[in-house]
Amino acid sequence: MATQEEYSGRDDTGNGDGRSGGTGPGSHVSRAGAAGGPGSPDLALEYSLLGNPGRQVVLFLHGITGSRNYFFKKVRRLTRHYRLLLPDLPGFGDSPKPRTAYTLDFYRDTVRKTIVAAGCHREPIHIVGHSLGALIALEYAVRYPEQVDRMVWLSLPRFQNPRAAHEFFWKGSPNYRRLLNEHSMAENVAQWKRTGLPMIARYLFRIPLSVVRDSRKFTLNSLTSTLENCLLNYRVDPVLGQLEPRPVLLLHGRKDQVAPFCNVEELPGSYRYMQLVAIQESGHHIFLTHTRSCMRLIEQHLGDGSIGHANPAPTMRHPIGDLV
Repeated sequence: MATQEEYSGRDDTGNGDGRSGGTGPGSHVSRAGAAGGPGSPDLALEYSLLGNPGRQVVLFLHGITGSRNYFFKKVRRLTRHYRLLLPDLPGFGDSPKPRTAYTLDFYRDTVRKTIVAAGCHREPIHIVGHSLGALIALEYAVRYPEQVDRMVWLSLPRFQNPRAAHEFFWKGSPNYRRLLNEHSMAENVAQWKRTGLPMIARYLFRIPLSVVRDSRKFTLNSLTSTLENCLLNYRVDPVLGQLEPRPVLLLHGRKDQVAPFCNVEELPGSYRYMQLVAIQESGHHIFLTHTRSCMRLIEQHLGDGSIGHANPAPTMRHPIGDLV
């Protein structure tokens, strides 16, 4: 049964500050020979592979302007039970940035080649994706249903049309406004007010420096093409209709100003295999600002799906469902 649960904003970041891209014990960093889509060059993605062979693989997919460092240090404790694959998506991080169309088909096919090159394709895998990474996870599960076990979608972007997406991005992202050369001090101030001091403080102190540094590793083409093809002009609903039922956990910030919570709130009512957890006082980067809550929920979901037996920070009950 699909259910929803809501957490309060009290949390901390857990072990590790994620400020280094180092691999640590039991890990491997390599390039995966990964062919791009039609008309695009072959790619060799940078990725990290952690944990012992023979364990089930968990694939982590970052969002736009992100890198594997978004997850790297925070998820290493999962190597006690899983093998972890963390790639830098093409166009971002340390992976190649070819001049091509960055569509979700392109990302999906490149991720597939990387999974095969890393030897992680022999058994079904779990997938954890943030924002753009969640969309890639969805596309991958539709294309390779027998290859995917459980999924976690963090901050899933869902819009009904390009205009709605543009308007929300314009209001919620100063970087988007700068990209369009439409600076607005009034809108910046309004956004700061909507965000509030507690969440601003979380962003200042809990987003690792390695993530900030890597957020600049893109080209104008990889950024604008991804925005156009994967976010502004992409509709989730037709693809969701093609997804074979499997356990999906959605984690979403109540104050997400890039992927609005109200757009995903109704999903568990339509797709009974979904669970949605709303985290209070959190925005688009809930994994960084509320790491412990996210990690606890991810581990429970990947293990047996018993989200309701978690013992997280204080919760607020939601009328759609209560798991505590």
